[in-house]
Amino acid sequence: MEVKNVIKGVMFDMGGTLEDLYFDDDNIRRTAHELYSLLQKHEIEVPYDETELWNLVYPEILRYKTEAEGTLMELKPEQIWADYGFCKIPVDRQKLIAASEEIAHMWEVTYYNRSLRKNAAEMLKGLKELGLYVAAVSNTASLFQVFDTLEEYGVRQYFDDITLSSIVGYRKPHPYIFQIALNQARLRAEECAFVGDTLSRDVVGPRKMGYGRVFKINSMLTPFKDLGDYNGFAPDYEVSDIYDVYRLLKDELERS
Repeated sequence: MEVKNVIKGVMFDMGGTLEDLYFDDDNIRRTAHELYSLLQKHEIEVPYDETELWNLVYPEILRYKTEAEGTLMELKPEQIWADYGFCKIPVDRQKLIAASEEIAHMWEVTYYNRSLRKNAAEMLKGLKELGLYVAAVSNTASLFQVFDTLEEYGVRQYFDDITLSSIVGYRKPHPYIFQIALNQARLRAEECAFVGDTLSRDVVGPRKMGYGRVFKINSMLTPFKDLGDYNGFAPDYEVSDIYDVYRLLKDELERS
């Protein structure tokens, strides 16, 4: 009979895992409007109206995202917006750089409708009551949005640490973002569980690193991000209710 390592820590993806999220054409229109409004707020002049600006900026941001998903490297907001988003637009570069994090934050919370997944707060509270280390490991182009959003959800207190691609420079499933999270936790990979919504990022990465347990829960992002062949990479548990992460780990700890 296989003896499993006792889990001491649980790490979570953010968007699609701890959060439900979706987007549609209204989100795109709102993002275009908010982008133009932020430029006006910061007195950044551009020779275009709102629609013209969007039609120039949006393809460049998509180009950046495609490149980042290929290299698994994340640039800082000022590089993303100055060197990609506005690369074809005559603009005051220093003003744009100064506003870049505010733009990045806006984009993350406007391009997607986000809400805390049902039962996530109770699940996190339960994990802490079990004495487990809890962390988030997220791909994001904003430096501060994840921290702010967890505060807004009223669950920030449950997290011992938060590791973001925008800060460490590596995107999941790059091994370094997971290793940084493990080093901050002062735990071995086999002592940790990882919970995410994509095979491509949240199962492949932790499996290659040797995480002790991997959970998968589906989101609207799952079919878009899992288009490749991931034979040989499977989660230990597939759940439909995030609260099951607590239930299953509690059962394991009681048996051990």
